Amino acid sequence: MIEKYFNGVIEQVYHRIGTAEKNIVMASYNNDFSVSGLENKKRYQEDDNVFFACCELQYETLSGAYAPFLDIICDMFRKFVKGDFEAFLRECGTYELHRSLFLGYYEDGICKREEGVLLNEVEYEQRRMTEAIVAMLKKLTEYRPIMIVINRFQLAGRSSMELIYRLLTEPCTEIGIVLGVNEMQPRLDMAVNMWDAIVEKLEDSSQIYHIGSSGKHRNRENAEDVAEEKNYSHMLAKVETIITFLDCDQAKWYLQKLEYKLKFEDIFVDDITLREFYLLYTRTAILRAELSKALEMVDSAMRLPSVCKDLFYRSECSFLKGTCLMYQGKLQQAEMYAQYAREEAQKSGNEKQIFKAELLSVMARMSGWYNIFFCIQDIPIHEGLIEKLMQNNYRNHLAHIYIYAYDNRPEMVARAYRSEASLLYFSKGVALAKEIGNEQLVYDAYQKNIMLASTNGMNEIAMLYSVRTYQFMKSRDDVYEGRILSGIGYNLSAMGKNRLAEHYYNRAIEVFYHLRLPEDIAEVFYNRALNYIMQENYAKAEHDLLMAMKVIEKLHLNSLRVCNLSKLYGLLALVSIMQKDRFNCERYLLNCRQFLNYIIEKEKENENEEIIHDYAKCDEDMFLYTFSMAMLNRMDGKKEEVLVSFEQAERFLLQAEGNEFFSYRLFRKERMKLFEEMGRSERCQMERATLLQHEEINSQAARLLPMNLLKEIDLGEHPQTCAVREEEIEALIKQEGLLQDYATSRRQMEFISTWQKLIDVNGSNVEGMVQNAFNTFMNHFSLDCALYICYHEDGAHVLYNDTKCEMTEADIAAIGNTMLEYPQGFAVSKISDSFLEHQDTIGYFGIDDVCSFVAAPFLKNGKLTSLLITYVRMKDNWHGSIERYMLNEDDLRIYSLLFREMEYSINRMEANDKIYMMNRKLQEAAVTDMLTGIYNRAGMYEEIQQMIECYRVSEKTHHVGLMFIDLDNFKHYNDTFGHDVGDLILKEMAKIFRKAVKGRGFVARYGGDEFIMILNTDAREILEQIAKGIYEKINSTQGFQRQIENYLGHAITTTEKSRITCSIGIASAGDVRKEEDINELIRSADEILYKVKTGEKGHYAFL
Repeated sequence: MIEKYFNGVIEQVYHRIGTAEKNIVMASYNNDFSVSGLENKKRYQEDDNVFFACCELQYETLSGAYAPFLDIICDMFRKFVKGDFEAFLRECGTYELHRSLFLGYYEDGICKREEGVLLNEVEYEQRRMTEAIVAMLKKLTEYRPIMIVINRFQLAGRSSMELIYRLLTEPCTEIGIVLGVNEMQPRLDMAVNMWDAIVEKLEDSSQIYHIGSSGKHRNRENAEDVAEEKNYSHMLAKVETIITFLDCDQAKWYLQKLEYKLKFEDIFVDDITLREFYLLYTRTAILRAELSKALEMVDSAMRLPSVCKDLFYRSECSFLKGTCLMYQGKLQQAEMYAQYAREEAQKSGNEKQIFKAELLSVMARMSGWYNIFFCIQDIPIHEGLIEKLMQNNYRNHLAHIYIYAYDNRPEMVARAYRSEASLLYFSKGVALAKEIGNEQLVYDAYQKNIMLASTNGMNEIAMLYSVRTYQFMKSRDDVYEGRILSGIGYNLSAMGKNRLAEHYYNRAIEVFYHLRLPEDIAEVFYNRALNYIMQENYAKAEHDLLMAMKVIEKLHLNSLRVCNLSKLYGLLALVSIMQKDRFNCERYLLNCRQFLNYIIEKEKENENEEIIHDYAKCDEDMFLYTFSMAMLNRMDGKKEEVLVSFEQAERFLLQAEGNEFFSYRLFRKERMKLFEEMGRSERCQMERATLLQHEEINSQAARLLPMNLLKEIDLGEHPQTCAVREEEIEALIKQEGLLQDYATSRRQMEFISTWQKLIDVNGSNVEGMVQNAFNTFMNHFSLDCALYICYHEDGAHVLYNDTKCEMTEADIAAIGNTMLEYPQGFAVSKISDSFLEHQDTIGYFGIDDVCSFVAAPFLKNGKLTSLLITYVRMKDNWHGSIERYMLNEDDLRIYSLLFREMEYSINRMEANDKIYMMNRKLQEAAVTDMLTGIYNRAGMYEEIQQMIECYRVSEKTHHVGLMFIDLDNFKHYNDTFGHDVGDLILKEMAKIFRKAVKGRGFVARYGGDEFIMILNTDAREILEQIAKGIYEKINSTQGFQRQIENYLGHAITTTEKSRITCSIGIASAGDVRKEEDINELIRSADEILYKVKTGEKGHYAFL
């Protein structure tokens, strides 16, 4: 019955092609169902008027990127289009960096990308790829209408779902699609949001049909049994193609499945396949901005033998690790690994790897172009690298270098007010970006000049570039519109047009609210706060700054793109003191100082070094700090301190004048008041003249700006007010914060299963387990340093310490004593009110160097059993990094959970070690003669059994010699000197026998004064040599007279006839196979020994 209904749905969509705009339908059913035998399928496939494609996604096979649309495009082009596929790609507006991918897929299914993806452009490239495929499908409808059936669409990857969603939002009457969906099969997690969006769209237009149940059940109806192909090498090749098409979610979903099998099901994967898995997962994690996971994977790859032995892969791993560190903001380490990558590549002579390593080194100096606006100085680029970029067709990277590495001086931007051509490299970079179609880079380039101009007081130039950017990006993406509007508002504020600026801020907030982008809203609040400060409306300024801070706290941000946390605290201190709020001013100044201490120390270290990053400047932060401090000192009547602080603020103001437009007038007015109060009228007049001159310059700049520039920009009907209420914004901030917390919690829960595997006690020792666990822990949580101590009765044992801080026993004891005062532990950061409460503990690790800090103690009966301390260090680059650094109570909770398990695991391992040692001692006691330390009879037979086991699996002939030894005159020693001396004789004789047999077999005490030697030879000459050696050694001891005298403490007398010696019976066999053969040798040797003993003692005899 279900086939009839499904046929009906297909027929309905088929006949609506060309007339119905909304012609995508979902047919849902229960249980499993196949479209392979549908009667309509063959009929429509034979209809040449419509291109009919029927695809059924398979449970056991991983769906490809954009499946089945890429294959449909290739099939249609081959069938209907005469011409060049590359020309077709250009005609459809395919992004130049993607053309080689599509062309490779079309020609042989192998996708090769010439130029790597930049992290800041991943989302942009994903969008461009989807747009291109939609354009190709629509272009192909000019040749034939398209009818597509996709069954089991719930198995599709995210890229396929995004394509369907794009076709739903930009419908084409010449395309009809039926999506068959098994309602019993859960959707894959990686695309659930996109799935929900598709379902919502289809429901809104009543295009979801429930067609009943097929009655056919699958054995397992869950998501986990999808893509269970066992040919992992083949599957990784498919994932390679998927990630090349930037379906990062689909790639990660499969890689996670394989990772789980490796960790918890102990599947066997050969070393080469494992290497490809780790490297592919590393690349996928980088593209998903999951840098901690990427580091975990690349570190695992670097430990593989196939990587250690191969120069290419050693270079590639170093390159990937350097890339991770660069995007984490660890720029010096990134350059170090770039150098490692280059050295390994040079050894192998791989020119492409050398080039990639050199490029990474340059990128690291510009933070990988992630979240930076400009570099404060031009960066020297070797001409050879420019040539290599051209040779390798790295045009996008070359455009970035032209734009960011050069033309960074403000005076250059000033000269380019009328013509960009004077910015030689910048204009080359923009032209190249436009040539390859990289609209985002063009936007970023203009943003660079806007920021350069505005931060240096050239606001009219910034306005010009803002309008140019708006013209270029119009109708492309709302997020760009919102940022341009906010930037225009900022520059209008700087030019004194404060009321007009508010209109742009209001519109920007509306745009960002509808896009659900609270971080961008926070930046608008920051800009608007500056506008309020200029209008001396300090209460509103404080309110907006606190809203920005709320976003930072809720979303666990390190900073805003447009300012550091230290600047935010400086602004809050300033608006507080201007409202006579002394308490809050002091509080914010303290927070500000905590961040600035690190920057000040770095400046001292780098006095003679070039500073090349925009984020290295802190003049404006220092100005706000010193200005606020001056106002606070003035309130306290500290005249000398006031003057010093004002002079310091003056110095920083001159260096950051462009950025401090909002407070320049306020600063000059307050200086004028101070000099008036001090009766220094001349200085007061000088301040007044400086202020008037500044305002005249600004007025001239404002008059130069043609206001008709802004006429193109649509601010809506009522720009005077914001259409979004503050309650709605706060709700959005809360919702996004909860979503982020949920995602973090889910990621942490997933990590727990990995952690349990890491601390598994089987087959590892404590040191190895702790080291491996910490490597993964530090990477996963993006931590910089850690100290882990376990406490035993004999004291504290440091099991892990990478802090590079010299810790004496007294230091460790002091830290432990302090932690007894905080049994629940603590988590603090520089934005925490309680940061300085713990300065004694944090101080051991450099309080200025620590950004956030977690201490998790573990106690039993009031005593420390273990202690974890971990922290994140201050960064040189807050904007370029994409990891969070402000650790909090949530982190403390998960760390406590993990390391409680670690402690349990260590305890179990130590207990197992003790049990093992006890069992080993018991085992040794069972097979060892306690007096002599050699085997006893039981030990001898256990050794014989092991010999026989070895003989059984070997085809060789096994030769064995056996000596049965009995001591002569032993009773005389026992009776004359006592049993203690008898024991001494047995031990000394055992030493002689053990030395004689060393390397050739073993000796055992068979009982009483009898010993048996078993040797791995039947050669008579060797056996005879050993026997003679024994007698020589015994004779040299003179009956152990010296040892006995030492023991008894007096001299003894023995005759030669009564001295201790031994008799030996020797037997051998040339083909020993079983234990009975050995027993037969014992019997034979015993018989020979008996004959020796009944005759002349003290010699040996052979069988």
